[in-house]
Amino acid sequence: MKNYRLANLNELDELKAFLFHHGANTWNHLPEDGVDREFALIAAGEASALIAYSEKQPLGLAIFYHPQALPNHYLKFSQTRPAIYIAEVVVHKDHNGRGIGTSLLRDVIRRARDFDAEILLVDRHSENIGSAGMMRKAGFKELASFVDFDRRDFGNRSTTVLSFELL
Repeated sequence: MKNYRLANLNELDELKAFLFHHGANTWNHLPEDGVDREFALIAAGEASALIAYSEKQPLGLAIFYHPQALPNHYLKFSQTRPAIYIAEVVVHKDHNGRGIGTSLLRDVIRRARDFDAEILLVDRHSENIGSAGMMRKAGFKELASFVDFDRRDFGNRSTTVLSFELL
């Protein structure tokens, strides 16, 4: 049985190790300094880490920024509405393909109103078929794709931004 909960601050080091171990692949851009900044936002209460777990073992992790911490380059996609940016969705390597990522996204969507968000934003490598399916199943719609040499070193080197509108 899978359960979902927000992480406690005393779990952040363990979750950072989980992210690097299970999230590192050719599709994901995980620079150490960027991940450190994400975890600093969590520690400061400007972002949250959502854990999927079973019997106390982490099965998945989603990191989302609260609206006040929305990165500036996403403002054009939110059209100045309060937005949550989902920065990471990572599933334990032994549990891929079981709907955990989609469930994490749906749980973030469910929690979004608690942060007065009107829209959720997420991005992925444009050729990452697994992430594309997970995001589509959770109800996200594509907004834009663009060449992203700063974050993409593989394939067509493009990023696709997606949104979920809260009604």
